[in-house]
Amino acid sequence: MKALGIDLGTTSIAAVVYDAAASRVLWYQSQPHGAQLPADHPLASLQDAVRMFDLAERMVEGGLAEHPDVAAIGVTGQMHGVVYLDAKLDPVSPLFTWQDGRAGEAAEAGETFAARLSRLTGTPVHPGYGLATHAWLLHRGLVPQGARWIATLPDAFAARLAGSSRPRAHASLAHSMGGFDLANGVFAAEGLQASGIDLGLLPEVAPDLAVLGEHRGIPVAVALGDHQASFLGAVGAAEGGVLVNIGTGAQVSVCVRGRPELPPGAELRPFLGDLHLATAATLAGGAAYALVATFFDRVAQLYGVESPRSAYEVLDEAIAAWRQSGGGPFPRVRPTFFGSRWGDNGGARVEGWTASGMTPEAFAWGVLLGVAEELHEGYERLAPGASEAAGALAGAGNALRVNRHLRDAVEAVFGRPVRLAPHPEEAAQGAARWAAMAVTA
Repeated sequence: MKALGIDLGTTSIAAVVYDAAASRVLWYQSQPHGAQLPADHPLASLQDAVRMFDLAERMVEGGLAEHPDVAAIGVTGQMHGVVYLDAKLDPVSPLFTWQDGRAGEAAEAGETFAARLSRLTGTPVHPGYGLATHAWLLHRGLVPQGARWIATLPDAFAARLAGSSRPRAHASLAHSMGGFDLANGVFAAEGLQASGIDLGLLPEVAPDLAVLGEHRGIPVAVALGDHQASFLGAVGAAEGGVLVNIGTGAQVSVCVRGRPELPPGAELRPFLGDLHLATAATLAGGAAYALVATFFDRVAQLYGVESPRSAYEVLDEAIAAWRQSGGGPFPRVRPTFFGSRWGDNGGARVEGWTASGMTPEAFAWGVLLGVAEELHEGYERLAPGASEAAGALAGAGNALRVNRHLRDAVEAVFGRPVRLAPHPEEAAQGAARWAAMAVTA
C-alpha cells in the first residue's frame, strides 16, 4: 500500500509517498514556507496559516499526481500552536506558534497565564501551549471575530483536506494544546471553564487511527503530532525505543507502556493505544545555534563584508579544523536563550571562557555541546530505569541531520552512537505510516 504523508513544520513543509509493504519512501518534496509574520509584541510568534495551507495543498496534489494509486493520506505538523477557524474551517487568524511566549506573562497576583491554566486543570501547561495563548488573547479581547473553532495547524489542515464540518484531534495534538486530561483522554472541562475558556471552541477528540473523511476518494487519517510522527517514522512503535530529535527545538523520548509517574521536567505524551512517549523537551535545539550563526553574520555586516557563504558553512569548517588540531579550551554554555521547560528562564549562561579559548569556533562548539547537555539533562529526568531499558538511540530532525558537529556532541554527551533515520523527512514518513495503519485497522 502507498500512503502520502504531509508535515506542516515550523520552517518548512514536507511531503512523502511511502510504500508500506516495502517500508521505503518513493517520492518526497520539501520547501521552506516563509510564513513568519511580524508581530507587535516581543513575545509573540505568528505565522501565515493560509500561506502554509496553500503550499501544503499543492504538495499533496503533486504527490498524488506522481502516485495516483496512493490509498491513504496522513497529516502531521507543529504541535502546541493554534489557529482560529470560522464555520467553514477557513483561518480567521494567523497561527499562534509553539514559540509564542505571551502566556508566560503574569495574569494576576504574579501567576502567569500558563501557570494559572495548569493549576485550574491539574495538567502541565507551558507558555506556547495553544490554550494558554488563547487565555492571554481572551484576557485582552483579542480573540478574532468570526472564530468558531480553535485547532492546531495539522488538525485544521486534515479537517479541510477530508471535507469535515469541524476539526477533530487525536490525543497527541489535543494534549499539546494544554489542559488535556491524559488519564481520561478528554479536555479538562471543569478547569478550562473556570479559566473562562468556551468549550464549544475546542475540537472533538478522535480515537487512534480514526479516518476523518476522504480527499478525492482517498481516506484521510486524523492528524498525528509531529513528535509522535517523528518517533513512528524513525523508531516505530516499539516499547523501550529512544529518539533524540533536534530541529528548531529539541526533545528526547522513550516509548513506555502505561502511564508511569514522571519527575518534574519530564512529560508523558499520548502515542498509540497504551503506549506513551516519556519526553523531555528543550527550547535550545537548532534555534540556539541559529542565533550563533546570525550573530557572526551580523559581525561580518558591521565590517562591510558581503560573503556568498553562510555562517553555518564557515563555522562548520572552522570547528572541524579546530577539533582536528586538538581543539582546546572552550566555554561551557547553558544555551537557554529562549528559556527552559524546567524553570531556568534567566537567559543563557557562559562560564569558563578563558583568553585562550576566545575564538568563534570554540564558542560555537560550546553552544553545540550545551544543546546536547541540556537534552541529556532532560533525558535523566525521565522515568526511573528508562536509561537502562532504552533500546538503540535513534536520531531525527534537520538540525541533527545536517550538523555533523551537533551529532558528535550528542554522541559524546550520551555516550553512545546516534543512528539517523533512513529518510530525512521522519515526521512526514511517520504520518504516512500512521495513515496506512488507519486504513488497514
